[in-house]
Amino acid sequence: MVVPVGVFVILLSALSFSSTEVLRAQQLATSNEIPIERCDLLPVVKVRIDGADMRFLLDTGATTMLNLKSFSSGRSQKIQVTSWSGTAATSAREVSLPEFALGTHRLKDLKLPAIDLSPIGKACGGQIDGILGVDLLDKMGVTIDLKRQVASAGAPTPDAKTLYDQMELGMHHCMTAFEAGNAAELRDCFDPEIVFYTPQGEFRGRKEVMEYLQERYLKFAPDLHYKMNLHDVKMFGDALWYSYDYSIDSPKEHIAGHGMSMCRRDNGHWLILNLHNSFLESPPQADSPEKHSDRQDG
Repeated sequence: MVVPVGVFVILLSALSFSSTEVLRAQQLATSNEIPIERCDLLPVVKVRIDGADMRFLLDTGATTMLNLKSFSSGRSQKIQVTSWSGTAATSAREVSLPEFALGTHRLKDLKLPAIDLSPIGKACGGQIDGILGVDLLDKMGVTIDLKRQVASAGAPTPDAKTLYDQMELGMHHCMTAFEAGNAAELRDCFDPEIVFYTPQGEFRGRKEVMEYLQERYLKFAPDLHYKMNLHDVKMFGDALWYSYDYSIDSPKEHIAGHGMSMCRRDNGHWLILNLHNSFLESPPQADSPEKHSDRQDG
């Protein structure tokens, strides 16, 4: 593992704090901007790890690492450390962090190397708990404005379940349209190139999908009921894949099975790209006239 340290191994002068900096920090506390302090000419920001505030040096030429003195637990391993003076092998610990927060951004379940950064802290006149490098800065979408002395974090990226909840809220009207037999509204829930896989066949495009749904289900509305239980969800950019159990009840039949679907977000609206439904419970077969006659005769 290569961890470039950059220029942080040089001697640093003592940090100086002013009342102006304290006031600015208070003003930015509720915004998406993080105040940058100074360690000589080098920038320092506060991060929050497991509920505790810590001070990290900013270095866009390094990868993130922790100060071994601040994070004593973890397993040891050999790593390669590269700096302006060359590359050398050293012992480091791999430390697991349940949560790492910078401003409104939160990263979970990180594993980072920890080495002895105490020389930096001594030169600065205070504790330095780590180096915030380009890997996490890029992951959080952070931009650095040295003139204004602020770091701006991009909008937090929601996790897959959060995005699914947003999608479900935005598409709730689609389920309502299905149960009400509102074909026009339901049609607009589908991507123009939707593919719907069913035990009865494969249907492509809005026209084919709507014809199938109309013939199979919508004609029974409003006596039509749909239920779904989510199993798994994954995020791919602006698209969501999810698996589920479902059931559909109509006057004709009860259907239950598994399903998979993918939706995409287009200009703030969600559209269903594909559906793949299977049956666990086969629909009951309609009784033949002969069977009715046998029952009556019996």
